[in-house]
Amino acid sequence: STVLYDSDALIKELSSQLKKAKIYGETSCLGVVVPDGFIIGEKGALAVLGVKSDKITFGVGYAEIGISPRDAGKKAVKAAIADAGKTIKEKPQMILMCATPGEEEDILAGIAEVVGKDVPVYGGSAADNDISGKWKVFARNKALSKGVVLTVIYTDLKIGHAYASGYVGTGKKGVVTKAEARRIYEIDGKPCADVFNEWTGGRYTEAIKKCEIILGPASFTPLARRFMVGKEEKWVSIHPHKFYEDKSLSVFAKVNTGDTLYLIEGSPEILLERPKPLVKKALLKGGIKTEDVAFGIFIYCAGTMLAIKDKFPEIPGAIKTLLGGKPFIGACTFGEQGQVSPAYGNFHGNLMCSMTVFGTK
Repeated sequence: STVLYDSDALIKELSSQLKKAKIYGETSCLGVVVPDGFIIGEKGALAVLGVKSDKITFGVGYAEIGISPRDAGKKAVKAAIADAGKTIKEKPQMILMCATPGEEEDILAGIAEVVGKDVPVYGGSAADNDISGKWKVFARNKALSKGVVLTVIYTDLKIGHAYASGYVGTGKKGVVTKAEARRIYEIDGKPCADVFNEWTGGRYTEAIKKCEIILGPASFTPLARRFMVGKEEKWVSIHPHKFYEDKSLSVFAKVNTGDTLYLIEGSPEILLERPKPLVKKALLKGGIKTEDVAFGIFIYCAGTMLAIKDKFPEIPGAIKTLLGGKPFIGACTFGEQGQVSPAYGNFHGNLMCSMTVFGTK
C-alpha cells in the first residue's frame, strides 16, 4: 500500500476480512507494482497477493525496533518460526523481510544468529512518498511505524531468487579510513567528499560547497561493495545522500572503517532493463520453467524508480511476460535486502532490485 491510505484502518479491515490469513507487508513509494502496471491512484494505491497452498507452511512474526535492532531481528524470526509450528532447529527455505528504514544491517545480523546466514532473506525497507517518515510495516492486525515483520517459508516447492544492482564498475576504489554508522568521513585518508567528487569527474563541486542532498544524481554514481561469486562480479550498491561542512558524506547503508568501497555507474537504460535479467536469473536459479511459475515478489529501489519515473511503468509488463502471465506483487522501497551467496550471506543495499519466484512443483 502507499501511505495515502490510512495504514491502521487498512490493516484492521484486512485482518477482519481475512481472519485466517497471515498478513505481511509494507508501504511502497508512490505506487504498487502488479501485472497490470505501476498503479498510482489519486487517493493512494493498494495491492494484495493471496497465497493458499497445502505445500507451503508460512509463519509471520514481528517485533518493534527498540534499543537493540539486532534483538528485534531475533525476536521476529523466533516468533515467525513458532507461528509456522516449527522449531529453531528446522531451518526455513526462505525468509521474507519488511522493515522500517535505518537499522536493517543489525536486524539481518539478529536473524542470522537464529537461522544462520545461509538461509536467504529477501525484502525491502518500507517507504513513503517524500522521506518524511510516514512509512509502515504490516503484521497480522498491526501497522508499525518502527518495526520489522518476517515471514518464514517451509516448502518442498522450488524457489528461485536473485538480488542485483545492474550497475557496472568504473575501476575506482578506496579503503574507508574513517566512518561511523551511515556516515563516511575519510577514504584513503582524504575527505570523503573530495574523493567521491574526484571519482565522478568533479560533478559534485558545487554540491559540496552548498552541503547539498544528492540523491537524484547519485542514483547513477553510487558507491558499492564488491563480491566475487565464482567468476561473477556482484555489487551491493550504497546510495550517497548528503554532503556536510566537514566534507563527510552520509549514505543509506552502514559502512565500517576498513571497508573497501568502489564507484559504480549506471544509466536510465540500465535501470530500465535490469529487471529482465533479474527475473531470468531467479527462474534459472530455482530451476523453474515459465509454465511452472506459481507467483512472484518483486522489489525495486524507490530511488532508481524515481530516476526513471516516466519509463518505469514499462517494467511490470516485461516481468509479466517473463513469468508467463502469472501473478506477482511488488513494492518500491527505501532499501533492499537479499542474498549475495550462501557463503557471504544476506546484505542490506540501496538502489538494488530483487525477484523471488515460487514454483508449482
